[in-house]
Amino acid sequence: MENLKYSLSSLQEKAKERTVKTQSIEYDIETLIKKIERGIIKLDPDYQRRHRWDEKTSSRLIESLILNIPIPTIYISQDVDVDSETEEFRFSVIDGQQRLTAMFNYLKNKFALIGLEALEELNGCYYKDLPPFLVRRLEERSVKCLRIDSTIDSQVKFDIFERLNSGSVKLEAQELRNAVFSGKFNELCKRLCTNSNFRTLLQIDPAYPDENNRVKKMEDVEIVLRFFTLINNNYENYKKSKDRGFTDFLSETMKNYATINDIELAILKEKFEVTFEIINRDFGPTAFAKFKNDQGKLKLQSKYNVAVFDALAISCHDLIFNENIKEFSSHKEDFANLFLQEQFYESISGSYLDITKLKYRIEKVKEILR
Repeated sequence: MENLKYSLSSLQEKAKERTVKTQSIEYDIETLIKKIERGIIKLDPDYQRRHRWDEKTSSRLIESLILNIPIPTIYISQDVDVDSETEEFRFSVIDGQQRLTAMFNYLKNKFALIGLEALEELNGCYYKDLPPFLVRRLEERSVKCLRIDSTIDSQVKFDIFERLNSGSVKLEAQELRNAVFSGKFNELCKRLCTNSNFRTLLQIDPAYPDENNRVKKMEDVEIVLRFFTLINNNYENYKKSKDRGFTDFLSETMKNYATINDIELAILKEKFEVTFEIINRDFGPTAFAKFKNDQGKLKLQSKYNVAVFDALAISCHDLIFNENIKEFSSHKEDFANLFLQEQFYESISGSYLDITKLKYRIEKVKEILR
């Protein structure tokens, strides 16, 4: 208690800085849809998270709205920019993007209701098929929104996402970063994850990328971010502590590149594309596969492993651009034989984010690829 008394002023200042200013508002669904159409409410799934609700989940929400069953509050952030014609503030969705997308898609006749139990007679009905009294009920249904002051620090905004992250579909770390650290670098990461060599190496079917769980949860974008975080020997700067883990290390990269210019962006893009083109060319589509020692022979455990990704992708980049080594095919067998070594296998297994393991696996691969 004595220590607390001496730090009261500091505590009061911190509490003041991190207090979030909010305002409750209610919109009927018809108004919400119009605001989304006009871009007043930004509902591009690329901004926040990739839409992951299936039509059954979306249908149950519509059923709840028709029956006037309460739904969770939508959290929105008032952006700084103002619409020059209407002078209306623009809003970004902090929590509730899945719900708003389901409402918007249904009122735009993008799916028919399925899996309803209370109103099973409506199964198979598009919005245009609803009787007029249900159309009115749905359009006039009010939805509670909580507007959050846009001037808050990005880290506070990140905290809000995490504290609201209690829904049935968990927000992943990269989905949080995507919403909090929007900007040119974030957009670059999202574009690069569609690179054909990258997708091949991550075992993402180019014909059906949206069906892959890594894509649904934005793990592919996080892996791009992981690449940019660890290259140029930056893995040596990773220092895990009680309050700081690898997730924070990745978020620091987003912060550091927040003001990146177009020339720097172009350089990052080129280095990424060249690196994965060479890896695919010299090691093949299963370059990031994990093997184990089975009585002196290699036994495949998985076709993609993120720790193997660290070891090979970061090594190749640093050797290509820092040591001017552009060809690795002659070392393909040497790389494969690393999996027969107990210490290397341990470095890609278990608590693979251990600092010692992270450094060891990257430096060991650099050693054999030189």
